[in-house]
Amino acid sequence: MVLYSTYHYTGVIRDGEPLSCCRQIPTGNIDIHTPHHTASSIKEDGTSLFQRTMERHVDLSTSERELLAGFEQRTQSAAKNELLWRPRTRVGELFILQSGWACTVRCTAGGEQQVIELLLPGDIIGLREFTFMRHVTEASMITQGSIQPFPHENIVDIITASTPLAIALFAIIGRQETLLTERMLMTLHRSARSQVLHFMVETFFRLEKVQPVNLASFEFPVSQRLLGNILGLSPVHINRILKSLEQDGVLKKHRDHIDVYDTQQLIKEAEFDADYLSDELDGLKERLAQLQH
Repeated sequence: MVLYSTYHYTGVIRDGEPLSCCRQIPTGNIDIHTPHHTASSIKEDGTSLFQRTMERHVDLSTSERELLAGFEQRTQSAAKNELLWRPRTRVGELFILQSGWACTVRCTAGGEQQVIELLLPGDIIGLREFTFMRHVTEASMITQGSIQPFPHENIVDIITASTPLAIALFAIIGRQETLLTERMLMTLHRSARSQVLHFMVETFFRLEKVQPVNLASFEFPVSQRLLGNILGLSPVHINRILKSLEQDGVLKKHRDHIDVYDTQQLIKEAEFDADYLSDELDGLKERLAQLQH
């Protein structure tokens, strides 16, 4: 059973006129005694995390499941901070993130780093770069975990073999780009405190897609320095914000998780609209069904 929190969101529509609306946001499972969970790569019905990621967008046939299973033959462990590739190295392998958290980073000419993607279990690391000859980012693990490497050209096999799987890949890439767009908008139009809260809520909803989560306490192994890098804020600024959130009784960030004390205040300050995280393919599933008959 899921708890829902109703909050009011004020957006901007034509000619700058404000639009007030009300949305229901699930605030987590009722069982608040389990602090946080980790994703399992294999579900009880035998489907893998990669298959479930694709199935969030399209229905899979038996042959499509078998095709995806071929990508998951070489699971290997990955250490915390392990480097998966460096910038300007030739694109060769992509990785299915089975467990743990990872990130991609762009380095500036001045030597500064900017985190581009925060990658969670079920994500394909490097999918945005598979058409490039050389990597434009650096990829590394944030925590220890497990990954499944596969040759990047195998993406062509998926696209050639199955239209639904090709659409699912487009959907995944599109949603990765939407995360970047949302972060840019938050940076331009929100206070630093609101940015931090918005990103935390966003990460919670992304986790909810792959594992049991509870907004009262959920996994968040992101250091203050890394959080500042993601949001373009200094570690000192992040530290001040986290202290104020704790003093105000909203939440407390620990090393690897967040405890939320005031769900209503968190949602209110984050002004979070989950529509951009939707997995639905409006109208496309019906069209795919027509093509398959």
